Amino acid sequence: MVSKKWVAIWLILNFLIFWFVGLASSGYSMEGYLPGESERIEHYTPLVYTSPDDKPVGILYMVDYDGTLYYYIVWEDEYFSNSLIDKLYRFLRGLIYGGATQDIEVVSVNPDNGTFYFQTYEHTDVHGKLLEDGTCLWIEEDKVIPDCTVNETHIKVYVVTWNHMLSLIPESGTEMAVLPMRHMTPADYVALGMFRRTQKTIGGVAISSLFLAVIATLVFNGFFYWAWRRGYLTKESQRRARKETKRTLSDSWDSLMRKLKR
Repeated sequence: MVSKKWVAIWLILNFLIFWFVGLASSGYSMEGYLPGESERIEHYTPLVYTSPDDKPVGILYMVDYDGTLYYYIVWEDEYFSNSLIDKLYRFLRGLIYGGATQDIEVVSVNPDNGTFYFQTYEHTDVHGKLLEDGTCLWIEEDKVIPDCTVNETHIKVYVVTWNHMLSLIPESGTEMAVLPMRHMTPADYVALGMFRRTQKTIGGVAISSLFLAVIATLVFNGFFYWAWRRGYLTKESQRRARKETKRTLSDSWDSLMRKLKR
């Protein structure tokens, strides 16, 4: 029979292992379970060029476990040219994103290797690399884009569609928007329906972290079950272990005393 003490230890360790592995692997800090921080956030903030009458309300950021920076550019909404389609589209987006109708575009930057990512026309992925002369390599097109950064770190992105898809190519009629930026909180994450919006960035991090947490917990329970089957967790085995420890200590002490008397 397993003692109550070991049952309590088993429950506590299950809880601690699951959440520690999940949080640590996702990049979340232990101070309030908030997403990770980075001193590079201000250094790599993207510069957003958009229509003067359709400016974003701000940028929310997060940092993952590997130090990749995620900048979420937030608009209050998307506006299509046809009012009927616009209302229908807004209704459907509200259903999909749990009531949130804000439009969000992400720009991610990895400072360690100078790579970045966002989406352009028809939600096509754009992967690029920041170059030392202030230009950018557009990997999919194998094309070098001149003057695409400021200080070789702040990438310039231009809004090119009504639903705020981005491009490295300057767009006429756009101007740089000065945007407030702050850390994305758990409340923001839930209110904006972020988990439903993407499985490749923060959603993907959450899924992979929970998977690792489940694996770690199962491994621990497998070890615990093995120890229980071998009888290491029963009261009798604990008594034998204590007796064995006392006998070992006693024998060691007696041996030491005999050597000192010689």
